[in-house]
Amino acid sequence: ANIAIGKGNTANMGSINMQNAKVDGKVTNTSTVKQAANIAIGENNTANMGSINLKNAEVGKTGVITNKSDIKQAANIAIGKGNEASMGSIQVE
Repeated sequence: ANIAIGKGNTANMGSINMQNAKVDGKVTNTSTVKQAANIAIGENNTANMGSINLKNAEVGKTGVITNKSDIKQAANIAIGKGNEASMGSIQVE
């Protein structure tokens, strides 16, 4: 399950997300997620599992971001207001 419920919530699982990001180098994401819940409930919460998030970021020609996540039977939950739960993830802001 990968669930985002409420206002301004995001739930990312096994993904690469780029917002206002410039990449000249290499970004790699290899993720295996099994029997895992990734949930963001409430307001302005984020739950990241096995993900790479680039926000207002720049990766140069020699820059390398690599994420290899093997997540098994794990819950990743952000509940309330303005919370973030990250598991096996890379956040660049």
